[in-house]
Amino acid sequence: MLDLVIKNGEVVLPEGTFNFEIGIEDGLITKLASEIDEQADRTIDASGKIIIPGVIDGHTHFEMPYSTPAGTFLTSDDFLSGTTAAACGGCTTILDFVTPEPGQSLVEAFNMRKGVASRKAVIDFGLHVILNSASESTQQQMETLQNDYGVTSFKIFTAYKKRGMMLNDGELYGVLSKAKALGALILAHCENEDMINSNTSKLLSEQKNDPQYHALSRPDFVEAEAVQRMGFLSELTGASVLVVHLSSDRGLQMVLDSRLSGERLYAETCPHYLTLTNEVYQRKDAAIFLMSPPLKGKADLERLWKGIALGEISTVGSDHACFTLEQKMKAKVFTEIPGGVQGTENILPILLNGVTQGRITLEQLVKVTSFNPAKLYNLYPRKGTISPNSDADLVIVDPKKKMKLEHKYLHSNLDYSIYEDVNVEGYPIATIARGMLVFQDGQFVGKEGRGNYIFRRVPRFSS
Repeated sequence: MLDLVIKNGEVVLPEGTFNFEIGIEDGLITKLASEIDEQADRTIDASGKIIIPGVIDGHTHFEMPYSTPAGTFLTSDDFLSGTTAAACGGCTTILDFVTPEPGQSLVEAFNMRKGVASRKAVIDFGLHVILNSASESTQQQMETLQNDYGVTSFKIFTAYKKRGMMLNDGELYGVLSKAKALGALILAHCENEDMINSNTSKLLSEQKNDPQYHALSRPDFVEAEAVQRMGFLSELTGASVLVVHLSSDRGLQMVLDSRLSGERLYAETCPHYLTLTNEVYQRKDAAIFLMSPPLKGKADLERLWKGIALGEISTVGSDHACFTLEQKMKAKVFTEIPGGVQGTENILPILLNGVTQGRITLEQLVKVTSFNPAKLYNLYPRKGTISPNSDADLVIVDPKKKMKLEHKYLHSNLDYSIYEDVNVEGYPIATIARGMLVFQDGQFVGKEGRGNYIFRRVPRFSS
């Protein structure tokens, strides 16, 4: 007997839409057929609904400390509330970050972070490890983390020197060379530190302290130059690089230019760059919209949507890093405002609304939310697809359901929504994670600590 059968829905995969019924047993998809006659403990009738693979949010920051000159803040979502919000938005897997303290070993930091997440996460999770050093010890630990702990992705920064996170170009070259040897993926935060510092110093000297000046300190060329440099380093080393939270037309053009030389340069964008523009920085509550890179103009927003439609952007991650209204509004100078916004519950609704508007197709949505990230992060075929023997990670979507993304309807610990005025059509009504319903009809129904850590392996191909 099967545990669950889903009937009468339209199953969407990257290659098209199919009228499959789905049989689930012991957390796995065991049957795909035009009709399943076998008895099941539970049957879901998905008539008029769409079924897609569970969303993989490869970019979250739960329980993350953030230091500014005004003090150290902790994100409002921990691994329980954060993964709950993710599940309610159709996410069945998230990947968060390990941030080592100065002098702390990467392995020790990883074990601590994994322990915290394992106790709380309601859906499966993986971990990227941030590299704040390029020493021989760091590079040795990269190999240990990959071989013994299933970490196949590492993050670097071309900015945030004062926070001890930036690597210089020589260090980047060393880290990318090691990543190439391992077959690991490098996630790159691409902004030019010197340009930011120069712009910021000038603005502050002119007493331009308000939140709106954050965006002016980081114009599009700050991102584009760093993307171009990362493309060159990728070419030199042969390493695969994912440019995270890409925000601009100019930045995307640098990604595409680099690919002409054969670099394995990929791009991720975020739901806020697809929904909001820099006009919000004129609002009285502009501080709640501060993140890095900042929001850009309407033309950039449209270009990013086009990039998804053309397959130029590989994935959409949330960069979910929430800070309360009090934390955001406390600072008097834009450099002291903690950067980050919500997003993990909003990825799917915003992209579904893009389908409704004719910006992208359902197949393109599935590519950037599940199939591509599963491939990039070495989760495939366990995740990112609806296939026999894959995890039963599924989302049932009502394509006609209309919602306003107001705070009262969302599940994060955050006390506001940056999408308060955003209306969408197309919304998840059920999320199934490894065969278990975790979200249904607006309510979280999962269990704390049920999420498993995913040990990832780099595929090895024989020549």
